[in-house]
Amino acid sequence: MYKLLTKYGQTGALLLGIAVTAIFLITVMSGLSSSGYDMGTDLNALDDEAKAAIGFFNPGLWLTIILAVIAVVLAFVVFGIWDLIKYPKSAIKFLIGFVVLLVIFFVLYASANPEVVGFEDKMMQNDITDGISKFISAGIWTTIGLLTVAFLAMILSEIRNAFK
Repeated sequence: MYKLLTKYGQTGALLLGIAVTAIFLITVMSGLSSSGYDMGTDLNALDDEAKAAIGFFNPGLWLTIILAVIAVVLAFVVFGIWDLIKYPKSAIKFLIGFVVLLVIFFVLYASANPEVVGFEDKMMQNDITDGISKFISAGIWTTIGLLTVAFLAMILSEIRNAFK
């Protein structure tokens, strides 16, 4: 698989990108002309009904979303699992880090206050339950913690490199 991707991967990605771009441009140009517009038409100036009827951008958007999902699945799931099986020593380090991250998240989830002062009405309007609120809060605090650790690691590594 590696040899195949090394030999044909960039060419395949380039051809796939060209194909998606061509499909998008063809659907947009044919959609514009069939709707009675030209390339110089300001579509933002249209009324809401006319904007809602425009659907010729959808194939390009859906192809982009599908390719992004395929890329994420391949990168993180398929190749990630493959590397975990192929290199078990580094997999142990990864799994320990992942478990630590999950423990931090669930500690923050358990300690989160589900009631956000000033947003009770919005939460009720959008059907945000206490569990969802705690999940959001834990996710935000976990992200802030990871950003802080990354920032401190950058600073400390630069200080260490200055004395080398």
